[in-house]
Amino acid sequence: MNSKEFLVEKLKELSSKFEDIKIRYEYRKSTCSHIIEVIPLTVFKNNEDYMSAEASLEDEFEHLFPQEDIVFISEGSLTEIKAPDLVLGYNSIIFDNTSFDAEFIVEGFSEEVNVAGCENYALAA
Repeated sequence: MNSKEFLVEKLKELSSKFEDIKIRYEYRKSTCSHIIEVIPLTVFKNNEDYMSAEASLEDEFEHLFPQEDIVFISEGSLTEIKAPDLVLGYNSIIFDNTSFDAEFIVEGFSEEVNVAGCENYALAA
């Protein structure tokens, strides 16, 4: 098992144990660094069970893969996830239908929008 496979497995376990957290993971080949973003910050900083699990994961990783770096970050970190290899705990919206009615698109706006006869959808992007 390589380092990425190890972390993916362990991060899935961490996500299932702490259901309120969101995790994004990115491997940076240029620096042999594994960046793991955990939010919300309150769990990252204040939950002792989470902090213990993170420390155990970090210790195990460093023992198995001493030539690679592992970095845990959270909200407000100067280090950012640019291209995640793994995303856990985020709810995604999947649309089966490629067309939407106008009420769905403009839901939440306070002004009425007249879309009758509008065939240019460039503004929707």
